[in-house]
Amino acid sequence: MATCAQCPVRGRLGSGIVALRRRLVGAGHAQAAVEFGIILAVALFVLVVAVQFAFIGEAARALGQANYQGARSMALNPAANQSAAPGYVAEHIEKRIPRMT
Repeated sequence: MATCAQCPVRGRLGSGIVALRRRLVGAGHAQAAVEFGIILAVALFVLVVAVQFAFIGEAARALGQANYQGARSMALNPAANQSAAPGYVAEHIEKRIPRMT
């Protein structure tokens, strides 16, 4: 049998094929890393979307609360006119939603 000095298994030429096959079987670890990277990217995207929905929900809740407070103030203060309501509502909105500028 011919020998090869670079073959890792007993220096035989046929055993180089066995070593190559062992190397290729170990290539499954790289595939798992790629799949994990893809799944991680999708999971992070879903997390960012969930956080954005939370911000939108918080803003909607704050607007609803400001509308409630404006209507309540107008109902409790019969002397106030309609022109006072937007200022009162805007005051409550600024307390709950910081400016995005």
